Amino acid sequence: MWIEGNYRRIFLDAHIDDWNEEFLSKVNPEEIVSTIKLSGAQNVVVKAKPHTGLCYWPCSVGRMHKGLRGRDYVGEMIELCHQNEMSVIVYYSQIFDNWAYENHPAWRCVYADGKTSKEKASTFFKKGRYGVVCANNKAYREYVRANLQELNRNYSFEGMFLDMPFWPEVCYCHSCTERYLEETGKEMPKIVDWSDPDWLAFQYARERWMGEFAAFSTSSIKEINPHVTVEHNFAVALFPWQFANTDLVVDACDYAGGDYYGGYLQQTFCCKYYKSVSPNLPFVYITSRCDPDLSYHTTTKTKEELLLHAVTALVHNGAFSLCDGLNPDGTITPEVYRDVMKEVFDKTRRYEKVVSGEMLSDVAVWVSTHSKFTWRDNGKPVSEQLFKVDDFIEGQVKMASILREYNVPFDIVASRNLKTIKDNILVISDVAVIRDDEMDAIESYLQNGGNLYLSGQIGHRRLLELLEAEVIGLTEHNVTYMNPTNKGKPVLEGFSQKNPLTVDGKQLMIKLSGSCEVLATITLPYTLTEGQRFSAIHSNPPGIDTDLPAIIVKSVGKGKIVWLAAPIEKSRPFMSKRVVYNLLNSVCREWKFTSNAPSFVEILGWEKEGKRYLAAINQQESSPISPIYDLYIELSEDIETAVLLDNNQVLTIGHSEGKSRIFLPRLDIFHVIEFE
Repeated sequence: MWIEGNYRRIFLDAHIDDWNEEFLSKVNPEEIVSTIKLSGAQNVVVKAKPHTGLCYWPCSVGRMHKGLRGRDYVGEMIELCHQNEMSVIVYYSQIFDNWAYENHPAWRCVYADGKTSKEKASTFFKKGRYGVVCANNKAYREYVRANLQELNRNYSFEGMFLDMPFWPEVCYCHSCTERYLEETGKEMPKIVDWSDPDWLAFQYARERWMGEFAAFSTSSIKEINPHVTVEHNFAVALFPWQFANTDLVVDACDYAGGDYYGGYLQQTFCCKYYKSVSPNLPFVYITSRCDPDLSYHTTTKTKEELLLHAVTALVHNGAFSLCDGLNPDGTITPEVYRDVMKEVFDKTRRYEKVVSGEMLSDVAVWVSTHSKFTWRDNGKPVSEQLFKVDDFIEGQVKMASILREYNVPFDIVASRNLKTIKDNILVISDVAVIRDDEMDAIESYLQNGGNLYLSGQIGHRRLLELLEAEVIGLTEHNVTYMNPTNKGKPVLEGFSQKNPLTVDGKQLMIKLSGSCEVLATITLPYTLTEGQRFSAIHSNPPGIDTDLPAIIVKSVGKGKIVWLAAPIEKSRPFMSKRVVYNLLNSVCREWKFTSNAPSFVEILGWEKEGKRYLAAINQQESSPISPIYDLYIELSEDIETAVLLDNNQVLTIGHSEGKSRIFLPRLDIFHVIEFE
């Protein structure tokens, strides 16, 4: 099984075409496996079918890659990995399949404008390179089933990685339209309207369909070999609504895993989310050997950068998977494994026995994969929907950045975690739609003493009932202000009636009928941002005060709701971020631990088998990474000992008023500390 103790993985990427006889002509499994073995890897991902759709084993369905000349690459790699005591994950590309696209036109996805994937460039896929077929096509599904079952009959391996379980755009092919008509009696809508129950039902149907397709692929495998672990690439769960990839996909997985190519803030966010949603641990964090991503085929990240990726995954109880592309001729870059990755894995393997505990956190940031949209483009045709990859989770990621900056212990949670949250604060950042079962858990959390940070849209009518409020609408102005009341001045530090907090966007207007503390009210500019009339030519200064609430604190049950009329956690200014921290601090006055670490150093804590641990990770985004001096971590309790696990160094501890301050030596990349 993959799950048990596998933290070091090499992911061999090989999406190579076969129009040139040189392609894969020099592939040498013995050399590849012996080289990877030098790195200390426990597990290797072996390509069976890439996005080209060309099989790397003698297949009975589809076509084998010509460059292999009948050589069974999959079989040889599996045997050699096992001989070298490395487990094997077999890779299979779903939906993205050039061979299937070219040979079965009826299987193709058809987008809202009538075009297919090779006829247009989508958000991040180059025009003409990717043939995308539809998961709803029954004949395509049988093709997938035949491939997966043949692999599991012919070979013995530990797991499968099933890639690309998503639609890159909304598909309107015959299979989709026919299925939707059968299920609902309606045509598939083409105008986005998140206030329309029919549109929401359509989107939820797409999400359900993709979850069912993932379950179909998993069951096809487990019918033949129930002991093989299955991992669907779960990366696009954090992409917008068009992809229709939600928590339902991870229900078809034995553990969560996916590939990301952003910075360390993105990674720590994703790792926390994967840890919360994964059916089993460790989850898998995948990133490229190349800097910054796979498109830079010849550049290698520094040892320090790869070590940061590996240890950040590990302390969240995740495996680190290096994704490295084969050269077109089938060779690899040996120094990556015998030098760089050997040093990285030698460093991290000594800490594997202390991870897999329960994280210590005070704030939980909720990611709802069933509400992956914003209201900005409401009313536009599907064909005109443009998006940023991280658009719908901007507030959650920016909140994570603030929490890291202020050294607040935090976690990222999925909908399935809402019933078991132990944190003092739950952050709901601009979530447009909250389902009834999610709301049940949120209300129970509040009634039992939890606190909500709720910003922007109010996604469920019962939240309005708890706030004793009704929605009036959004401000007409695109630039607005939050004006501190006397009660709000300590929280809105640095702001005043003359200089209120700037909001780069609209605010939600509500009317209150119950009692609460109003910390700020809405102030508007003298004029709208459009048109020739203005007060100041370069800006839109505040000029019209209102009594409309902008920030309130409302007691509910044993807990409190802090509601903001706009998600100011998305704001760039330091002063705005400080207000967010002050609001959180006002309802949770004692954190499990604090630190003087700079904003790019993350402090994490966890507990395992009666022992407690802290990690300090120097997540600087630029290389070379500069060392940090004079750091301390303060805990809200008296502790007796703290030991640096790297060299068993006993650390100095200061005590004052029931608190303990652990003083750290110079921090280069990371420290792991055991304390009691």
